[in-house]
Amino acid sequence: MKRVKRIEEGFVGISLLVVTIILFVNIVLRYGFSANTNWAEELIRYVMIWITFIGAAICFRRSMHVGIDFFIEFVSKKWRAIIAIYVNIASSLFMIFLLYYGIELVKFGMDSAQITPSLQIKMYIIYMAIPIGAALSLMHLVINTYHHIKNLQSKSIEEKQI
Repeated sequence: MKRVKRIEEGFVGISLLVVTIILFVNIVLRYGFSANTNWAEELIRYVMIWITFIGAAICFRRSMHVGIDFFIEFVSKKWRAIIAIYVNIASSLFMIFLLYYGIELVKFGMDSAQITPSLQIKMYIIYMAIPIGAALSLMHLVINTYHHIKNLQSKSIEEKQI
């Protein structure tokens, strides 16, 4: 798991750095020299798609996904864990859906031989961000759900002993 964590965070960090540098250079070229690169905007768009899906997996690993904490503050720790388990299960179902249709989209991209206009990259490479991000997110959700269930069971055992 540490290797996956390092790969995810390294990829997102390096990608953000590359996007920032390319964007800065493109702005300087456009406004400073009245020159523009055709490929920069397209590359930034596609790298940001990859950052989004891999970043979502990082958020699931850290349990930092968007949620409404207002109501959670009024329930016991046991109910917080139960709610977290149900939220993770619902999120996992969505990730399974996203994984399946992401794979279908990649297959479609491979069959259609679509390429990007400026970079001439095969579109299925861009589409691969969806199933890869969904698979990583699903993996983290399953692990987090397991930990919630394990903690919930250990707390139940402690309560019975008291």
